Amino acid sequence: MYSHSHHGITAEHNGVDTLVTAHSAGENPLSLALQRAAQLHGLLLMASEHGAASLEAVDLEQGIWESLLSLAAWLAHETQVLSELAAVEGQRLEVE
Repeated sequence: MYSHSHHGITAEHNGVDTLVTAHSAGENPLSLALQRAAQLHGLLLMASEHGAASLEAVDLEQGIWESLLSLAAWLAHETQVLSELAAVEGQRLEVE
């Protein structure tokens, strides 16, 4: 397995799989979910200013538009997972 870390990001390559992780010192799942939600909001606002309102990528090349939508989907998914983890941790704390 090969591993490399830089600026809190670690990438590991083992055969056909690659795992990328980010170390967020002093952050909890809810604060990270809020950060991702804010990033997603900013990205979608930018997209709406460049043709998303008419559902046409008028100002962006097709490849850039697809990358932007892929990033939005990734941020939404990461926000969901972090929010679910925050909820599970919150439920665990209520039980204890």
